Order: sequence, then C-alpha cells, then structure tokens
Amino acid sequence: MTTLKMEAARVVVIGAGVAGLVAARHLEKAGIQPLVVEATDRVGGRIKTDQVDGFLLDHGFQVLLTEYREAKHYLDYETLKLRNFRPGAVVYRNNTIASVVDPLREPSEIFRAILSSVGSIKDKLLVWNLQRELKATPAEDLFKSKNQVSSIVFLEEYGFSKAFIEAFFVPFFGGIFLENELKTPAPMLRFVFKMFASGHAALPAGGMEEIPRQLKAQLTNTTFRFNTKVAEIKDQKLVTEKGEEIPYDVLIIATDPKKILPRLAGPPTAYHATSTLYYASTGGQLADRLIGLVADKTAIINNFCLVNQVASDYAPEGQQLLSVTLKDIPTMANAEEVVAQEIRKISRQPNWELRPLQRYDLPKALPSLDHLSYDYPATEARLTEQIFLAGDQLLFGSLDAAMRSGRRAAEGVLVALLRR
Repeated sequence: MTTLKMEAARVVVIGAGVAGLVAARHLEKAGIQPLVVEATDRVGGRIKTDQVDGFLLDHGFQVLLTEYREAKHYLDYETLKLRNFRPGAVVYRNNTIASVVDPLREPSEIFRAILSSVGSIKDKLLVWNLQRELKATPAEDLFKSKNQVSSIVFLEEYGFSKAFIEAFFVPFFGGIFLENELKTPAPMLRFVFKMFASGHAALPAGGMEEIPRQLKAQLTNTTFRFNTKVAEIKDQKLVTEKGEEIPYDVLIIATDPKKILPRLAGPPTAYHATSTLYYASTGGQLADRLIGLVADKTAIINNFCLVNQVASDYAPEGQQLLSVTLKDIPTMANAEEVVAQEIRKISRQPNWELRPLQRYDLPKALPSLDHLSYDYPATEARLTEQIFLAGDQLLFGSLDAAMRSGRRAAEGVLVALLRR
C-alpha cells in the first residue's frame, strides 16, 4: 500500500486505555489518523483518578514502577512530577509491627534491617542475593522458561523460610498480584522484584490518571469518541449499543474482546478482584512513605498507606488520605466501618478518626494468567485479516505490558496495510 493509501486507511481503536493510546501514537507516526472509541467518559481504562472533596482518589491502589522500560520511553517523568515511596514496607502480624527497608537503598537502615523480626539472617541474605541476580538479568530473560512454576514454588525452592514467605512475600506480592496463594507464575514475581530493586514505586503528583492524560496529549491527529459502547462487530463495522455503525478498514481491540467477538476471542480471560477504600483523617501515625502489609491470615485488609505522605497533592492541606486495599470484594453491608475498625486495631490507634470517602470495587482489577510472555512479534497481535488485539492480558498484568501490546498491535496494523 502506498503512503497516500495508508494515510487514507480507516483505522479504529476500541479502548482508550494505555494500550489503545500507545497504539494510536504509533499509527499517527505512520501518517494514519485513527479513531479511538471509548465506552467511558475519558481516557485511562483501569487507570483513572476521581476528585472527591479535594482528595485525589485513584481507582484502586496503583503505582508506577519507574524502571518499566516502556514507561521510560513513552512518559515524561519530570512533567508527571513523580513522588516516590521508600524502598520497603511495614509488616503488621500477630499484634507486632516491624519495618523492612532495603539497606542497600537506605544505608542508615542497615542495623535495623539486620535486627528486624521479619525474616532470619538467612532470609535477608537470600533477599539481597536475589536482588543482585535480578538486577543483572535482562527483563525479557525472566520470562523465557516454558515451564513457569508458581511464585510460591519459586520462593520455596530458592530457600526462603515458610515464616518469611508468609510474613513478607505473601502480603507484599499478594497485594500486587491480588491473590494471596502466590499461584501467579514466578516470572511475574521476579520481574516485579527486579523493578522494585532497580527503581522506585511512584505516584504522579496529580494522580495516576495523569499517565493516560499525558499519552493523550501527545496525540495530534487522533479523533476520540467517548461514551460510545460497542455492542458487536459485523461486516467490517462497529455497531454501538445505540445502533450506530462505524466502518473500518483495520481494527485494534484494546479492551476485553470476548464481549464483542465471543466466537473469535477464545476463552474469556479470568480476573482477580479487589476493593480499595479511601478515608479522610487527621492525626494518624504511620511510617513515612512506606506501605503497610497485613500478614494476618484472618484479616480482610491486604495493605494500606497514607497516600498524602508520598504525594501531598492527594489530600487538602492539613488532612490525610488513607488508602486501604482488601483481599477481595467484601460482602458485608457495613464494610467501611469494619475495615476502619481493623485499621485501628492493626495500627494500635483505637481512637483514629476515619471518615469514609469512596469505595472502589474492582471485579476486573488484574488479569489472571497461567503463562506469561514478556513480548511477542507484531504479527501475533493479529486475530483476523482486519482485526488486531492489544492489552496486558496478552502478556502479563502491568502498565509496561499494556504499553508494549499497544505498540505491537500498531506495528501489526502497519505491516498488514503495507502488504495490501
């Protein structure tokens, strides 16, 4: 196909999440003017931020890992005004509170790390050894094994004690994977561990939605149709829920394809669920810029933190914003008060005043995948002659994977158009 014909191609992207936005960027660079169709009122997909009573509330507790290769390529970190968590966590277990801070990143913490009740000396040496190994290993090499054992099996075989796995790895990675049995394939644990060891967990000053907003701002020749839900695809046309038809020459589906292509999309993707509750408070005392991990098996809370300690713009001056992530979506009627009481007990602050702000139930928070891939050729993004797929469910659940999948889908489209 000539350049003139390529520029005239009607390329439509379903989904204005990170994958769809990155795909649109690459299409624009090739001279195409894509149309992005989005079911909600704005860009972001699962990465959105609401403003409530002067607080910034992300849709679920999310962070940007600054070592993500794709993020470093597509995002301007300085403009995002990233605010970093400290490298570590506070573990709440059996009525005890112990901090686990990386002494290699914060040398002043070395003696506290050695004396910490979380993990034996052997466990701590294994952590530092694993850090060293992963830092020296390219990210793509972590996913090459065809036989991907679970994260829990990997940790056991590496030599970590059962007590340390339950006290640290289960609440920490359980909060990331949104499942506490650590059945997630081990490449994901090694990849995330590498990202934490080499970079920072960070929040944009204006909320996580600043990430997709920045990606959208980079687009100059893309048209957006918001509040437009696609009901089906028929005869190279999108049919919206209102009956409108949108024709295309090539289509990228950057959302769950099962709803609109049930016959072609294969088995549905399973997802992990969670709930995040936000509270306004004053006077709460938690370790500065560290995530609190709850290691008690009977607790409904997985992790919590004062978000404003990391990024002050998340809360009005003089107030605190407490984020609490649960192990699952609660079914009790008074969940907000039950969670608040558990926080007071765990943190040993029985009189901590917590005012519920918002609750986000996320039944599709993260794809649950049995086998993970770091990357794939652009041609593998192709579903049919005219339809390509994008989304982190094709690789592994992360912002990094979503961006990579969007790039691969766009590259696949360009190859297909050139061959016409």
